[in-house]
Amino acid sequence: MYGNLLVMKNNITRYLSILCVFTVIVGIGFPTSPASAQAGNTSGQALEIGPPVLNISANPGEAIHTKISLRDISSGSLVVQGQVNDFVANGEDGTPKILLEEGETSPYSFKNWVTPLPRLTLKSKELKNLPITINVPGNASPGGYYGVIRFTATPPELEGTGVSLSASLGALVLLKVNGDAKESLSIEEFSVTSKGKTSPIFESAPLEFIERLHNTGNIHQRPSGVVTITDMFGNTVATLGVNQPPRDILPQSIRKFTSSLDSTNIGNKVLFGLYKAELSVTYGSTNKIIKSNLSFWVIPYTLIGLGIAVLIIGFFALRFLMRRYNRHIIAKAKK
Repeated sequence: MYGNLLVMKNNITRYLSILCVFTVIVGIGFPTSPASAQAGNTSGQALEIGPPVLNISANPGEAIHTKISLRDISSGSLVVQGQVNDFVANGEDGTPKILLEEGETSPYSFKNWVTPLPRLTLKSKELKNLPITINVPGNASPGGYYGVIRFTATPPELEGTGVSLSASLGALVLLKVNGDAKESLSIEEFSVTSKGKTSPIFESAPLEFIERLHNTGNIHQRPSGVVTITDMFGNTVATLGVNQPPRDILPQSIRKFTSSLDSTNIGNKVLFGLYKAELSVTYGSTNKIIKSNLSFWVIPYTLIGLGIAVLIIGFFALRFLMRRYNRHIIAKAKK
């Protein structure tokens, strides 16, 4: 029975670890400024980590020495143990997938380059810096390598029992090995929708432009771009930002972005006629540019239909009144 309880506790610990790592890196937005993240559980154990993201570059054969700060913000002492896991993109919304199963790996893994992480014992409110050493092999190919360094905190009295329910939290590591990396980005889709439906004809704003960008290189990209909308006379109606706030696209993955055309950028303007939209995206160390275009109509057919109905009703009403007036004049003449 104790063995079953131990397995159950370990499974719960694992699920909490996954959840907590997701809260730190959800969206893979990759913030660039140092910050802190927290994880806690029902036992009141908690850690604070900073920074949550490490952006590192190195040459092949170079040893990288960095650090992660850990603070015990609980009311008691904690034993902190770290481990390195790979992660990959899971879907097109930026949600990461942490590879925890045995045998799961990523072609952009660097976890075997990290020296074993020392165990730390933290007193309540104590802050310590954990040294991290990454030994880049001399034959490492230029490009990006990605992982998350996760930390689990356990009260000293529960260490080794396997029954701690302490959650884990992690720091992302984005490692760039210098050299001639492959930078390649393509536009997988550029379309316009209204209420989730794609069509060449729309009735009115708001409209949503969808940009699906495919990173076919071997280094993460943080593209920037605009969608420029012009009317049938060539006048610019609106300029929409793409990938705001900035987020990254991992190698060999597709990420979906959206840009809205609504009252925030066109005010109370009523759209009517043929419009063109041009997507222009800049990426890479040499600011490469890729483009795509589309055309669409905006016809307020409900409003037009209502206007036509009013005209028809007005016509028949006027005709009725004219006939009635004529009959009245004729009857009066006969008298």
